Amino acid sequence: MTKIAGNINEVIEKLQDAVSRERLNGYFGTPDSAEKIGLFEKSFGVRLPNSFKTFLRNFDGGFIADGEADSMIMTGEFDEAKRISTRILSIDEIIEEYESLSLDDWKLKPGYEGFYPYIPFCITPEDEKLVFVDNTLRKEESKVLAAFHDAPASGWFVVSANFTDFLENYFNTGGHPDLYGNPSETHAEEWLDLLNGRQKEKENPEEIIGRGTVYLSLFPDDAVTYITRGDAFFQLKQYEKALADYNKSIELDQKNALAYYCRGDMLLSLKKARQALTDLDSACQLKPDDPFYLTGRADAFYALNRLDKALVDCNRAIEIDKRYFSAYSTRRKIYSNLGETEKSAADAKMIDELLAEDE
Repeated sequence: MTKIAGNINEVIEKLQDAVSRERLNGYFGTPDSAEKIGLFEKSFGVRLPNSFKTFLRNFDGGFIADGEADSMIMTGEFDEAKRISTRILSIDEIIEEYESLSLDDWKLKPGYEGFYPYIPFCITPEDEKLVFVDNTLRKEESKVLAAFHDAPASGWFVVSANFTDFLENYFNTGGHPDLYGNPSETHAEEWLDLLNGRQKEKENPEEIIGRGTVYLSLFPDDAVTYITRGDAFFQLKQYEKALADYNKSIELDQKNALAYYCRGDMLLSLKKARQALTDLDSACQLKPDDPFYLTGRADAFYALNRLDKALVDCNRAIEIDKRYFSAYSTRRKIYSNLGETEKSAADAKMIDELLAEDE
């Protein structure tokens, strides 16, 4: 095997030898995680350090048990022994932890828009996390950071310069690595300005489809991802695939207004206004006070020349949000068709003002 990042393989070999010769009470997972590593990276748009991936291909997570933990194992209390040990997560555990943290935007500064950058890989007996920062845009490997829950990212400790050093420390201390020995003023957040440029919004439809497909192989019941992938298919004019994804999203979550809206919006663009109205009305039933959905239904009414109903929806949307651009845009067209030139002109003026604010 090729050596990576400071002789990671030598450290792994020492650990394997110590466990096999019972010089350490090591409880490590079977190395069957290579494919799952790739799925994790592709689906979430992040990259693990190479040294850690090498570790996972040899040990799919695990821990070194001290005397207390080993005694628990002997009496059948394996889960409790695991809980009181500093344990390295398996790839399945990493996926679960990462998904949870990313959904909560855990420890991110307000306004951060990139791929979620903090990847938990180790849990302490106090239920604190050790993390990497996404390695996608860096040649050097991420430091190991003590992401203790009471501290912001700017205050996290640097536990080790990289995973290889951490594993050496973990091995030498019998599973009790020093987590407090190297405090630093800045470390995690210094990467975020760079990582913030990796915004999901900058992905092209093919990239969104690719990442979404891999994500759904991990989380096949995620209704939101079907919407996201469906929108990408829609952008590529692959309407049957988009429709299949919207249908699946609704099958999984019949109370998600966005799925109905997206399916209805696509049908409307395909000149199927009556079918579109059914979906856009469903979205409004679920979210009756949301100007986004009200304006969508107004567009369907407008396409069917039911201008009175379209006007009601636009007026309601503007009543809720007096600066809602799309509602003014649709209402201007309605007034124009009704011959209400002064009202149409007033809406056109408001549209110009809102556009000027965005410049």
